Amino acid sequence: MVLKFELTEELKQLRDAIREFAEKELKPVAPELDRAKTGTTYEVLRGLFKKAGKLNLTSLAVPEPLGGQGYLSLGAAVCLEEIGAVCGGLASMFGAHWLGQAPIVATADPEIMEKWLKPIAEAEKRGEPQIWAFAITEPDVGSDAEYLEEWEPTLPRLNVVARREGDEYVINGTKRFISNAPIADFITVFATMDIKRGVEAWTCFVVPTDSEGFSIGVVEDKMGQRADPVSEIILEDVRVPVENRIGDEGMGWLLSQYTLAYSRGPVGAIALGIARGAYEKALKYASERIQGGKPVIRHQAIKLKLADMFMKIRAARMLIYDACARAEIEYPPSLIEPSMAKVFASDVAMEVAIEAIQIMGGDGYMKDMGVEKDLRDAKLTQIYEGTNEINRLTIADEIIERRLIA
Repeated sequence: MVLKFELTEELKQLRDAIREFAEKELKPVAPELDRAKTGTTYEVLRGLFKKAGKLNLTSLAVPEPLGGQGYLSLGAAVCLEEIGAVCGGLASMFGAHWLGQAPIVATADPEIMEKWLKPIAEAEKRGEPQIWAFAITEPDVGSDAEYLEEWEPTLPRLNVVARREGDEYVINGTKRFISNAPIADFITVFATMDIKRGVEAWTCFVVPTDSEGFSIGVVEDKMGQRADPVSEIILEDVRVPVENRIGDEGMGWLLSQYTLAYSRGPVGAIALGIARGAYEKALKYASERIQGGKPVIRHQAIKLKLADMFMKIRAARMLIYDACARAEIEYPPSLIEPSMAKVFASDVAMEVAIEAIQIMGGDGYMKDMGVEKDLRDAKLTQIYEGTNEINRLTIADEIIERRLIA
């Protein structure tokens, strides 16, 4: 018996459509977005969302009965690999859009999903797609929001605070490093109802960015993934109705964990796409560059590098597909497979980008060849969605708790 690990025909068609879209619409503008001054590209990015909407990409995660495409983790991963292969920053931008909707999907609550997800599909059909974002990270709360080796129940894990006043919640505080924030229409914001109660008080809200008291703070000037707009968000007595709460009070931690289980595989796919893009550039260069009277691809040292790059990319893809498929059928979803996929793929992205530069030598170090951008883009994949160190601790904890055998 032969075990076959391959996509369904439907997912293959999706992959091919996104590959064409990425090559035609995203690749030509990626270098310009990378070089542009921070904060000057918002209209271009909104235009890309409109083009993506014509392919029904902005409603990718919206269930079919609500007018969307109904794809979850695996569909997002397939799309993000293709986008990542032309630009890691744009992949993160679209990934953040779907990530913002993930807590809503995770509730599996028909009323909540209809209220927030159906309008996404309707706006897309009108040619005015909504843009979403996701906000957990704060100036003083990053990786420790997810993992503390010596956790104290009274430790204030979040400093953005929500309090209920009648039929509204009033939210105050600052979130940091929020992808899409400068262009978003809606942001899923995680706040605490009581900083003394730790994760038990986490609660998730949808915050429209046109709310009174909402503003954009520092817009980050990043090393890589510069196409993805990232900033602080500042909430000063922002009032949202009770209907904007996602799930019950205190359900935020559980929703965040389900969201991570859904999203870490797709984040790994962003890294995979970056790695594949770097590999393809190196392969093309090595086939055309003549040294010693023959293409450098015929030199043994280059062959060894290409073989290693190819194997790592293939292995990363299998880990990602496995993690995403599991996330869609397991309840509650496990974090070990998504964490493994994210860590492995992001490490591979760095390794492949470095080797691609080495294969191309001095040319690879030049900006116009594109692989130095791949290296800068790859680095962030080891940091966001939980640093690789945090993810390794998550993996180790699951191994110990479940006595897992490899």
